[in-house]
Amino acid sequence: MDCMSPLLHLPPHPTFQCRESKSNGSPILFICNLPPGTNLEFATRSPSCGALHENEQSAYQLENDDNEEECCVDPNFFDAGYTMAGATGFTVWTGTRLLIEALCWSEGHQCDRLKEIQCCILNAKVIELGAGVGVVGTYLAACGGNVLLTDLPTLVDNAIDDNLQRNATIQPENGQSAPAWLGRSAFRIGKGWASSASLDWTLPIQDQLSSEQCKSVDIIIASDVVFLVSMLQSLLDTVASLFEESAANNPSFILSFQRRDSQDGEESTSFTTVNRVICEVKKRGWNMDCLAWRPVTVLKERDSEVVKEESQVFIFEIRPC
Repeated sequence: MDCMSPLLHLPPHPTFQCRESKSNGSPILFICNLPPGTNLEFATRSPSCGALHENEQSAYQLENDDNEEECCVDPNFFDAGYTMAGATGFTVWTGTRLLIEALCWSEGHQCDRLKEIQCCILNAKVIELGAGVGVVGTYLAACGGNVLLTDLPTLVDNAIDDNLQRNATIQPENGQSAPAWLGRSAFRIGKGWASSASLDWTLPIQDQLSSEQCKSVDIIIASDVVFLVSMLQSLLDTVASLFEESAANNPSFILSFQRRDSQDGEESTSFTTVNRVICEVKKRGWNMDCLAWRPVTVLKERDSEVVKEESQVFIFEIRPC
């Protein structure tokens, strides 16, 4: 698989823009525009990582300008089942932007398979794994999808539900009602619908989702969810269960993933690499294709300084044979 083929390089869309906003005593807002020109807003706890371009306003700039002192205490630190992986869900990461552009902003030079997915996703039943603060799933719903956003209970209760409410359309068009499979708590978001559910990848999905939800999935999506090696197997186990439960729909899994390979090329014992993802998918006998990739500059805080790091982010499609 030539992940970095020039034919799959997807440059930034010229009219898709993101930025961050912050005022005294308020959370950081990650803001992005929809194709018609309206905005979606998402409350986060920390500045995004790799999701903004150099000319877009970052919360790092706002913090420097305001000289504010931030509280570093995680209010959910003692929640049951809460881990470092869960804590990263309150940040918007690199793959978020590329996944939105790949699925919602069409370009003439995109690969044919990506164009096919764009056409079918607008009315599809989509489940997002590891939704974090809900940016990708909410965006897909606003463009016309019916999306179930899932994550650990702490993220659902303290981020996803609040952000769905923040972006909810006040009055559904033409008196339309939510698709039954999303449950009673679905919100009208733009042209589609979105709801949330708690989902722990280490537990059977049948014990956490309704039978209809398990069997109704057309497309599975996930963005920046397996940076740790320890998360990869449980994610793929969950995907396998959804493949099996929704086999009648022939679902595919769309994954955005940032390269975190070491500089010397050795496999990391802590961080998931591109090669490890490919190997684990092949072990399960699944097909895997790269649909798009993009270089990315990530801002990271190191030794109390914000530094730039160059990397790549990929969009993979994984399908059962």
